[in-house]
Amino acid sequence: MRSFIIKITTLVLLTLSFAVHAANSAEKEVLLKPFTLAKVYKNTNIISIAAKVRKKLTAAGYNIVGTYMPYKETKIFILTNKDLLKAAAKSKFGGFGAAIRVSLTQVKNNVQLAYNNPKYMAIAYQMKSSLKRVSKKLAKTLGHIEDFGGKGLTKAKLAEYRYGADLEGFNGFMDLAKFKSHEEALKSVEQGFKRKLKNMEKIYRIDVPGKKQSIFGVSLKNDIKDQKFLNDQFVMNIIDNKKFRRSAHLPYEVMVTGKRVIMLHPHFRLAVNFPDMHMFGQHSFGKLMDLPYIYEEFFIRLVGGVWPATE
Repeated sequence: MRSFIIKITTLVLLTLSFAVHAANSAEKEVLLKPFTLAKVYKNTNIISIAAKVRKKLTAAGYNIVGTYMPYKETKIFILTNKDLLKAAAKSKFGGFGAAIRVSLTQVKNNVQLAYNNPKYMAIAYQMKSSLKRVSKKLAKTLGHIEDFGGKGLTKAKLAEYRYGADLEGFNGFMDLAKFKSHEEALKSVEQGFKRKLKNMEKIYRIDVPGKKQSIFGVSLKNDIKDQKFLNDQFVMNIIDNKKFRRSAHLPYEVMVTGKRVIMLHPHFRLAVNFPDMHMFGQHSFGKLMDLPYIYEEFFIRLVGGVWPATE
């Protein structure tokens, strides 16, 4: 009888131990979301708030490398600082994480202030830094109400994120051009912006310190009657329709890394910021089926690559 009681007691203790371990594991499984809502300004407009936000950012030591108004309801500040640049320099394709986008979006009578979630971005872009200091500083400077953008992804899933099994992940870049030298690649990209192909213009350029790597932000404001997918407003009207706006998804980037000019594939770049988007329906990726092909052609032409692309 005593042996039976010992066995039962041991079984109960083991069961409780497993239950506690499972609970602790569940608590540690943090779900990450692509954007952070910093503040909602009531009964005001972007013009009134933009100057205040700019002042906060500059006072906190951020370098605002560019601003972008893709449409009148939205203004985006693109910024960097020494922590972001240091992290970018340590990572192979860190230039994609060298900037944070801070957005002001007019939604009826209110203005939503939001920004890229650095922790999410660091994992999605396979950076060697978690950007914790960047997260803390942004929260202190601008505020932090909640992270948003879908139900959230685990760290493991985000690190290897693909919208679909057969679609491109982070490393599935679009190769736009290759040149004889890094300097020639940079020169070709800069000259491309001067041509203003389909109204594709440079918003900013960030040179990653200590590396032959530069990231360029691209304004897409083409006439929708000509090439609608080269118009950020057209695209965002389709996919950005939830309560909290993801305007900080913009602008799209191209990167010069060594002799190559590359960009994140739209199957990854759009999906990683809209992981909750349905494949089909009124506000879905199905409405953007031709977008990757349009981007491929005109971004190649923009940077001075060969089009039609050769096999």
